[in-house]
Formats: sequence, C-alpha cells, structure tokens
Amino acid sequence: MREQVKVGVAVVVVAAHISLKEQVMPAKDRPGFTLVEVIASMVIIAIVMYTAITIFISGGMKSANVDVFTVAQSLAEGKVEELLAKTFTLLTDEASASFSGTLSSYSFEVVVNYVSQGDLNTPVLTQTSFKKILVMIFHPKLALPISLEALKVNY
Repeated sequence: MREQVKVGVAVVVVAAHISLKEQVMPAKDRPGFTLVEVIASMVIIAIVMYTAITIFISGGMKSANVDVFTVAQSLAEGKVEELLAKTFTLLTDEASASFSGTLSSYSFEVVVNYVSQGDLNTPVLTQTSFKKILVMIFHPKLALPISLEALKVNY
C-alpha cells in the first residue's frame, strides 16, 4: 500500500509541475495579446474613428452649402440677364437689396463701371462705350459672396 501512495503523490507532483510550467510560460509562446498591444490598437482605432467622423460631419456641412451656392449662382445669372436686357444708358449701380419670398435670405448688389477698350478690368472716370457689370449675391452661409461679371457695349 505504501507503494501506491508514493505513486499517487508522484502523479500529483508531476501534475502540479505541469500546471506551474503552463503559468510561467514565456509571453512570446502564449497565445493572445499583451496589454500594451491592446491599448495601442485602441488608440489607433480611436484616431481612425475621429478622422472618419470629422470627414463625414464636414462633408455634410459642405453639402448644405452646395445648395446655397447653387441657388446664389442661379440668382446671379438671372440678375445679370436682367441687367443685360436694359439699354446702355439705364444701366447703373443698384444698392444692396434682398430678394423677395422664399429667397429673402439672399441679397444682391450691382456695381456698374465704365471701362476702356484697352483694359476691361480697370474702371475709368470718363464715359466710354463699355460698361462692366458686377453682380454680387450674399447669403449668411456663404463665406464670400458669389460674383458674376458681364460687359455691356454701346454700339
């Protein structure tokens, strides 16, 4: 019976030795991730998510401004067409004014200057046969006004 007890104790000692060896196994041999690897991956994921969210938010804001820009561009084109339909002598500056109805958040200003044939970008004080028309459309959501230019010739 003593031998059986010794054999039983030896089995327990060997089993304890094996489980202790599994617990102290070097990190490179154990499956899984270290705490440093988990934290580093969480930081990288957070940075990527922040960037993605920022892109989506700014994209949404820009798409709203695209609608405002499109309407302002259309209003500017309409105003230029209206001014070009006038006779040369009736073409003058128009002070800042708002559009009516659902477009009341948009306003416009018209600047008309005489220009010379040699330099169509520089206003001159004398009367010539060329008038440069500048139409500016304003809206609170636009950082800068939408500007369109046209040239009216008196021939």
